[in-house]
This record gives sequence, structure tokens and C-alpha cells, in this order.
Amino acid sequence: MKRNPKQVHRALFLALQADAKNYPGGIRALAEALDLNGSTLANGLNPDHDSAPPTFATIVEIILLAQAKRTTFQICSLTGQTTMDVDMGSADLNEESQVKHFLSLVAAASTCLSTGSEHLKDGKFDASERKELAPLLLELNQVTASLYKRFSE
Repeated sequence: MKRNPKQVHRALFLALQADAKNYPGGIRALAEALDLNGSTLANGLNPDHDSAPPTFATIVEIILLAQAKRTTFQICSLTGQTTMDVDMGSADLNEESQVKHFLSLVAAASTCLSTGSEHLKDGKFDASERKELAPLLLELNQVTASLYKRFSE
């Protein structure tokens, strides 16, 4: 599917603008942290304003300082990817504890899946099975990402 560059630009800068506004103290405080003029930054983040957008380096700094999740989601969606919040709390565990936690989640998900396996003939889980499986899958994804990060370091 071909995307209209103006729509992509608008969506990305609306997300960046919203993330910047959520920075403690808003865009003005973010501009101070970046050593920029507040009005210049506000205008550059506004997709409806004629001023030049911030440089790529400044955008990356905004993403880091503002923890710009909306912006990151928009950037990932340009390549058909999606983002996921990963609670890196399990990263505080030692490696053995982290692996044990991962394996316990795999076991719990397996149990849930095998309980619902009689329903898989039509490829569907009922509401109670989904309610049990959904948080397990999310936590499993998060722990997997954290463990993968540890193994990649």
C-alpha cells in the first residue's frame, strides 16, 4: 500500500508534538533541555506550520528525552512493525531467576493452550480462555524481550 508522504509527515509530527507536550513542563521545558528556542521548537513540531522541522538529531533527542512512545509507534508503523511496552523489571533479576521466570510462564501458557486445545478445531478460544491466555502472552513477550536483551549484551 502506497502512503501519501504528506499524510505520513503529518501523522509523525502530530505524534512527536503530542509526545513533546507530555514532557514535564511541555514543549518549552523540552526546548530548554535541548538548548533551543521554545517557539522555534513548537513551530517546527507543528505539521501545520511553515517553519522547518527539527533536524533528525534533534528528533532523536526528543524521542529519548520525552520517551516518545507515540512517535516511536508511528516510525515503526512505516515499516509494518509495531512496538510493545517491555517492563524491564525482570531485568533486575539475575540470569538464573530470569530464565526460571521465563520457563514458568511458558509452562503456564502451555497449560492454558492445552486446556483450550479441544476448541482449536475451529481455531478459536472462548472468552474465559482468552482472558487467561492474553495476560500470559503479554508477560511472556515482555520477559522474552528482556531475556533476549540480556543474551544479546
